[in-house]
Amino acid sequence: MSGPLAGVRVLDMSTVILGPYISQLMGDWGAEVIKVEPPTGDTTRDIGINRTPGMAALFLNLNRNKRSIVLDLAQPAAQEALKKIVKDIDIVVHNFRPRPAAKLGVSYEDLSAINPRLISCTTVGYGSRGRYKDRPAYDDLIQGLGGLAGLIGRYLHDDPKYVPSAVADKTGSLMALSAILAALYQREKTGEGQALEVPMFETLVSFLMAEHLTGPAFEPPLGEAGYVRQLSPNRRPFRTKDGFVCALPYTDRNWRDFFTIAGRPDVADDPLFKDVAARTENTAALYGLLGELMETRTTAEWLADFERLDIPFAPVSSLDDLLADPHLADIEFFKEYDHPTEGRLRMADSPAVFSKATSELQRAAPRLGEHSAEVLREAGYADEDIRKLMEDGVTKGPRA
Repeated sequence: MSGPLAGVRVLDMSTVILGPYISQLMGDWGAEVIKVEPPTGDTTRDIGINRTPGMAALFLNLNRNKRSIVLDLAQPAAQEALKKIVKDIDIVVHNFRPRPAAKLGVSYEDLSAINPRLISCTTVGYGSRGRYKDRPAYDDLIQGLGGLAGLIGRYLHDDPKYVPSAVADKTGSLMALSAILAALYQREKTGEGQALEVPMFETLVSFLMAEHLTGPAFEPPLGEAGYVRQLSPNRRPFRTKDGFVCALPYTDRNWRDFFTIAGRPDVADDPLFKDVAARTENTAALYGLLGELMETRTTAEWLADFERLDIPFAPVSSLDDLLADPHLADIEFFKEYDHPTEGRLRMADSPAVFSKATSELQRAAPRLGEHSAEVLREAGYADEDIRKLMEDGVTKGPRA
């Protein structure tokens, strides 16, 4: 079997996290991905831990199943090479704002004139129809403006705080991937490509407001925004006698069973907690009581009873704990492989499972310019022309 996107060709001109994560997922699912990099390479090549310069873990984690070609798009000869490559491409992903995109010859108007079936996805900070369109955007900034940092501060009754993950980037990646696949499906019906714009800001606001647009969902508003259960200060992993447990009794039966094993069966009939409506209205008191009761027993005792009674629960894992998680071990989620230059490596697998297709490692993350000559040759360049382009600094191959 081959991947579900086998035969789809992707040109990835993006950098950092948002765009590369999109194209890596498509590569995992069988697409052929060509990564276009400037002469200095994607900035993530040199961020964080590495064995050799230009091959940091962050880059390796976001760029498997891709080939790398260097093109200095400030040079007309590089733009000409890009046009030749684009003739046989299905999807282009980049994060250039409109003005630099036009200057570098990568706007949808430029590329679709060469290939009308092309789907071009631009990932931006803010949508081009609004006043923020020319602002620079990074994950931290979007977490702030998009309401996430303030929401965490509200939950903690503290100053605003960032989520310690590039959550704005990666939610943008998943939204962009969804839009690309929808456009690809439409093209199969109409034969026409199109331009897509996926802004981080609007995506994060949509993501948060799915559950937090509560009172203002009505006009006039019936209250302030915010999903009360998620904003309760007592909603947290609960301390036990010797550790912490994530406990979430959910149904009426779950709560009755919980109060019974906690030695407080009488609470199940308390009018404050008798059904889901009452429990939601009194979330703060309910979670406060839950926290008190959880401290009366050990983690192992709680986990054994929760599993026996089918009460939703989870232990609290560290990042290192995940590497030894038994469920992830069962499905071989963390896979080891040999990189041609970086030695033995570990990667997190693609989480999607297809019953009639595969999702697997076809190529290790490439060295900068590793496939420059190969891709140019496929675009119709002779070896002599490629040597000239390298001499002129239009492209370059990998370091020895």
